[in-house]
Amino acid sequence: MIDTMNSYMRKVPVWLVWLLCLIPVPVLLYLGSTGGLGREPIKELEHKLGEIALQLLIAGLCVTPLRRYFGLNLIKFRRALGLLTFTYVGLHLLVW
Repeated sequence: MIDTMNSYMRKVPVWLVWLLCLIPVPVLLYLGSTGGLGREPIKELEHKLGEIALQLLIAGLCVTPLRRYFGLNLIKFRRALGLLTFTYVGLHLLVW
């Protein structure tokens, strides 16, 4: 089972991870410009960006334990997850 998952993960390009993880940025900007973030859009935008940054940080930190204990090899995505985390933290601080 793990070998099958590892073979599928080898075929997934890193740019797809970047694309999927950056989808919330234009969605949040659209919601902010159309009034979809509530009464305090800047506060909501700040919280959403910070929450996504924390989720990406946790995902990046889980790569090594998943490989060590379960044999799931996601090491090729770790750099992308780290840079995406940095991007979202930068956006979070920019909004703050």
